[in-house]
Amino acid sequence: MNIDHYQQLWNTLNRIFPVSGELFLQLTKTFYPLKYRRKQVLIAEGVVPPCIGFVTAGIFKYYYLDKNGTEYIKHFTMEGDFVASYSSFLNQTPSLYFIEALEDAEILAISFIDYINALDSRADWQTIARKYTEEIYRIKEVRESSLLKETAEQRYYRFLHENPGLDQRIKQKYIASFLGISPVSLSRIRKRLSLT
Repeated sequence: MNIDHYQQLWNTLNRIFPVSGELFLQLTKTFYPLKYRRKQVLIAEGVVPPCIGFVTAGIFKYYYLDKNGTEYIKHFTMEGDFVASYSSFLNQTPSLYFIEALEDAEILAISFIDYINALDSRADWQTIARKYTEEIYRIKEVRESSLLKETAEQRYYRFLHENPGLDQRIKQKYIASFLGISPVSLSRIRKRLSLT
């Protein structure tokens, strides 16, 4: 057990909602470590998610595949955040998208049963889950608004601002897909920015 990883998780939860030190002990009993190699799928489309993970190392991409195999990226998750097909996990229904490691990655995972038991037994868990769900909804609304109302350049600026350093760790084609533009368009935007 890497106690630093559990401390990382506790620190993140504590930022969401102040929790007691007693919760730390419960975290070490209910969250278990998992490792993923680069390109390994955490959750596949059509599969019921068995867990929610907290990322302690690495980056994950969330993506849809169309019938031609074209990938559409909806989200990235990196250290200090949760990785999940959340609505599918909560409802125990098949995931609508894939989640894949972009780097060698490590997570602390909690199973569905342990998650539900924690919600049923602890008021602080209920508050954390509610606040986390609210944050997911906020991010979703901002992303939808951005795709509909902002220019590609504005979306790229937003991406850089909201994800500092991530553009140095992942391929530009993934960023372009997330922004809803072609890699060529992103290259042009980056070139214009470098000239200003």
